[in-house]
Amino acid sequence: DLTKQLKMYMKKVEDFEASVQQASVTTDPVRVVNITRKEKEYQGMLEYKESDLSRLLKYLIIDLKPRGVAVTFTPGLPAYILFMCLRYTDNISDDRRVSTLLNSTISSIKGVVKRKGEDFEVISFWLANTCRLMHCLKQYSGDEAFMVHNTAKQNEQCLTNFELSEYHQLFGDLAIQIYHQLIKCLDNILQPLIVASMLEHEPIQGVLGSKPTGLRKRSTSTSDGAVTIEAFLQRLSVFLTTMSQHGMDVHVVKQIIKQEFYVIGAVTLNHLLLRKDMCSWSKGLYNVWQLEEWLAENELTDSGAKESLEPLIQAAQLLQIKKKTEADALAICNMCTALTTAQIIKVLTLYTPVIEFEERVSTTFISTIKNLLKDRNDSATLMMDAKKIFSVIFPFTPSSVALETLQIPASLNLAFLTRV
Repeated sequence: DLTKQLKMYMKKVEDFEASVQQASVTTDPVRVVNITRKEKEYQGMLEYKESDLSRLLKYLIIDLKPRGVAVTFTPGLPAYILFMCLRYTDNISDDRRVSTLLNSTISSIKGVVKRKGEDFEVISFWLANTCRLMHCLKQYSGDEAFMVHNTAKQNEQCLTNFELSEYHQLFGDLAIQIYHQLIKCLDNILQPLIVASMLEHEPIQGVLGSKPTGLRKRSTSTSDGAVTIEAFLQRLSVFLTTMSQHGMDVHVVKQIIKQEFYVIGAVTLNHLLLRKDMCSWSKGLYNVWQLEEWLAENELTDSGAKESLEPLIQAAQLLQIKKKTEADALAICNMCTALTTAQIIKVLTLYTPVIEFEERVSTTFISTIKNLLKDRNDSATLMMDAKKIFSVIFPFTPSSVALETLQIPASLNLAFLTRV
């Protein structure tokens, strides 16, 4: 009987212990814990099916409208997307798909540039993206010279299976081709405006003097559609903003501005040398100052643009300086180092007095100048070559963009690409 009671007692104790244990398990977590799914860590690649390549090129290159992309997305986004697709083909070690992707990209960009050659926005956009793709090929090549600029993560993302330095060259050649098209496009837009804004528009007529006597008065009001230097510079500013939105390398922007300022200087000087009514002291300096000021405002003083304007600056100064004594002649020879002897003589010969009591430059003075410059070793060139294009270079510019963080906007219609 006692044994039975003891057994019952033992059972109660066991049951009680079990219930206490149970309670401690269930009542322990007093705070609510959110269980989150672990964020997938992307490697900065984009997987695509071979059959989707033509769709990719159509949406990302051929039919893409730069305006929508440039302002709202990461600058150079098409270049990054193409490079992330390339990383995928490199990762699966498919040499045929690597070369097909790169060759098709080059021919698609060439096609757009050929078709839209007059559209500054399109050409600027593809110059910026071609350069970015070329920089990515170098930055992630695994070449130590380029790796030093990378983060540890970027170095992990270097191409592993293929050596693509030949394509660095091919994209470099493509960039040069697009650059030349961009310059041609800018020239077509700006050249017709240069003479009107630089020479025919008189900004401060009263201050700079009246028109040369006996010459037909040109209208100076802006209401007759005359192009002012301000309107001309406003247009240049729009081009500058566009290139910046496209993510164009600063080095390249500076070379484009230097090239265009050379053209502005050459075209203006050539007209000055051809037109007697332009060679008066009321011309020139104010508009040249405006150009220099624009360079300073846009932090482009180190672009070489001011130096490429030097012949025009000196011609404008030559119109202002005294032209009487031998000392004047010496001062002119020392000042006009960017002008050829032929150009100096031509400006002095054409010089037209603006005010009645002023005289033309005497033949004696011109002879003195010729004599002082006879040993100068310069060309007999009178006209500047307004078609000259400076050669362009594309210095390596690494990107700090982390490929694994890039997301593809739905508006690009690239849902068939998979982030890896």
